Amino acid sequence: MTDFEICRWDALSDAEHQRLAADIDQVFFSSSNTQSFESDASKAAFRTRWLGRYLLHFPQYAFLARDVGGRAVGYVVGSVKDPARDPIFSDLPFLAAFADASARYPAHLHVNLAEGYRGQGIGAQLIDTFSHAVQNAGASGVHVVTQRGARNVRFYRANSFLECATVSLGETELVFLGRDLTGRT
Repeated sequence: MTDFEICRWDALSDAEHQRLAADIDQVFFSSSNTQSFESDASKAAFRTRWLGRYLLHFPQYAFLARDVGGRAVGYVVGSVKDPARDPIFSDLPFLAAFADASARYPAHLHVNLAEGYRGQGIGAQLIDTFSHAVQNAGASGVHVVTQRGARNVRFYRANSFLECATVSLGETELVFLGRDLTGRT
């Protein structure tokens, strides 16, 4: 297993943020299902939607995994707020279809690791760290939304996420996976 540490984004200095930004972007874009963009502007908008807004608005729920050299090799970002009800997520209209499920599992997260660091328990530790933080903030559960058949579904199920709801968007089926944080199932 690779040595690493988990640190909270908002505990780092602005200088560290700037130094780690390229690492985080590398992890983000290499882990994304979207690999090509029409323009630099569309690439920047994609980053803002799925990563940047969390670092800006919810830094207390952003955690990095750093290797012994201090490089960011993974992260988890998210919010304790229910995205189906929070206006900051109004650019994601599909979330309204999951409003019933997200009321039970309001916190949500996005976790990514550099490819060479997967399968070592780092992602699970990032999720546990995030879950503990949002549980302390009062969240009863946490969720992710992904595509049916995506490689990450097995990972989330191995980390105590259960399928709670689905919605079809054209030919794409989205799956809402929730993890209870109350001790009841």
